Amino acid sequence: MQKEALGGSYYAGGGKTGFLRRLYWDQPSPTLVTDPTMPATDLAHPEKDRPLSVQEYKRIQEFPDDWKLFGAIKDKYRQIGNAVPVSLGYAIGKQIKKLIEGKSLKMPPKGFEFSRYLNTDDISFMELIEKKRKKYHVGELTLFD
Repeated sequence: MQKEALGGSYYAGGGKTGFLRRLYWDQPSPTLVTDPTMPATDLAHPEKDRPLSVQEYKRIQEFPDDWKLFGAIKDKYRQIGNAVPVSLGYAIGKQIKKLIEGKSLKMPPKGFEFSRYLNTDDISFMELIEKKRKKYHVGELTLFD
């Protein structure tokens, strides 16, 4: 399918991992974008050979099923893509509340990868911070207690 969808671009250099990604029922969804027709944003239904519907986009972003969106279909995708899932907003709010109350935050588990990109685990991140600290002659930098 990739070859057919990409046409002549299939033979060009560069990665093609973002094209026609099938979602999994038991894994988190990639970030939903404001326009699912842009290159490298094609998300496919977990079982059916089709893109995600507006309703499926709404569910991933945790909108209530009866939530009304207005405008053309592209407007609806944009509204949903610009949203933040309710549970993410709640989790961020809890952390902000802890900071306001002076409570310390727990470090993520060692080796936790924060994204699908290389070198995004806590060790690589702290090594990068240390390099920047030395380069710019900054004192000790503590992100978490």
